[in-house]
Amino acid sequence: MHQIQIADLAVYKPQRRVSNKELEGKINSKSSWIPSGIIEKVFGIQSRRYAEKQEQASDLAYEAAIKIIDSNKDVNIDLMIFASASADLIEPATSNIVQHKLGISCPVMDIKNACNSFVSALQVASGLIGTGQYENILIATGEKPSDSVRFQYEDEKQLKDSFASLSFGDAGSAVLISKSVGEEKIIYQNFMSEGKFWNLCTIKGGGSMFPHQQSMNYFEGKTAELRYTIIDKARTFIAKCFEEAKLSVDEVDHLFTHQVSIDVFNDVVDITGIPIEKCHIVFKEFGNTAAASIPLAMEKAIAAGQLKRGQLILLIGMAAGISISFQLIRY
Repeated sequence: MHQIQIADLAVYKPQRRVSNKELEGKINSKSSWIPSGIIEKVFGIQSRRYAEKQEQASDLAYEAAIKIIDSNKDVNIDLMIFASASADLIEPATSNIVQHKLGISCPVMDIKNACNSFVSALQVASGLIGTGQYENILIATGEKPSDSVRFQYEDEKQLKDSFASLSFGDAGSAVLISKSVGEEKIIYQNFMSEGKFWNLCTIKGGGSMFPHQQSMNYFEGKTAELRYTIIDKARTFIAKCFEEAKLSVDEVDHLFTHQVSIDVFNDVVDITGIPIEKCHIVFKEFGNTAAASIPLAMEKAIAAGQLKRGQLILLIGMAAGISISFQLIRY
């Protein structure tokens, strides 16, 4: 497709580690609805990171992005994209705030597509570089879904509807996308969405539907229905993508996918047919970090010496809405 490459990648992990026991204790202080160990049993998570109360989504993005800037002082970043489900404000774009904190001078924009914000920004960035409008694009992600976690419930139904938020974790990430020399690095990209499923998982507050209702600022959703809907759609979509890309599963060196639970991770591994040893999971340690989950898994693989230059990686994004993204990239 285009001579584009992932030139650099960095992440930021908030210092505060939060255990399942701590969260269960917060809920059990008000009721007896949560048995000990249920969070790990349902999701497979063991811990997650929470940002401090005063830390904003822009701060998490800044902490990751500044590492990219410091490591690439000779690179002229000519566009910065803030790609997150989270945001500091409705207006202005959070990218303006990140830009101010970074002290950079270039055009900026937000791309918001729930947990697919990063992979959507990656697709946009590759297109913009491919058409020659930009040469170096910084994608910064700051996710603070912990702000949407509810700890006080009116009844068991409300707890059930919000339960998945107990798997949320906070993180920041940044990726530098640059024009490459030599072989094409973006091998294939495809994206699908079906908006009729938009109401399966929501945080309704802050928009025009519920602009002033505090109770709407918490996550709620039919997560089991969302899981089955996305996996059902993904089976056909992923098979189609492999066929169009004219690549076999055996040629993929690594799979990185958005992670919402161990069961969903295993579903994706099963659908792709990629051996489990090529699939990278960070959910147990960091939980559902929304759009930061794929970069977080990539950074872990790089640090472990597993992900190396020249290898073929598959990124599969899945998000409420619903949307699914499939990208094959030569790292």
